[in-house]
Amino acid sequence: LLTGFGAFGAVTDNPTAHLARALDGRTLGPWRVHGEVLPVSFARGPSSAVARARALGADAVVGLGVATARTAVDVECLGVNGVGETPDVDGACPSDLGPGPARLEATFDTAALAEALGAGLSRDAGRYVCNAWLYTALRELPHTPVCFVHVPPGWVHAEALARALAVALPAP
Repeated sequence: LLTGFGAFGAVTDNPTAHLARALDGRTLGPWRVHGEVLPVSFARGPSSAVARARALGADAVVGLGVATARTAVDVECLGVNGVGETPDVDGACPSDLGPGPARLEATFDTAALAEALGAGLSRDAGRYVCNAWLYTALRELPHTPVCFVHVPPGWVHAEALARALAVALPAP
């Protein structure tokens, strides 16, 4: 499962929605990609990703989000049970992400994905919906490889992402 996000705030054309749609239905080695575009909503985004992963019996789950202040791609290694003060598209800003540990490490091979993408490794997914997606997916899908990738605005390199995923996806 590969998820991107829709519009939010000043991001009226989210590049991650384009990436998820571009790779939807593609075959990468033995894997078939199911691309989904999620709302930038604390309540709806992460829960939709988890529900879809379960319905598909997903062998791996990769989330994509745009980070407007970043200039390079980063693979996130850590989700934290924390939320900032910026409301989502529903106007919500929860106080935390529910019961669970303070932080959870990504279970996907983040180093392999970062190397294949020519990306950095990050231990700070922020405190917005991207972090909520990562933390929730890790907590709710403990036996599934999960990670999150932040891209800068305008980064729509579907072929580069496809090649990197083909290298980094877990062996069947």
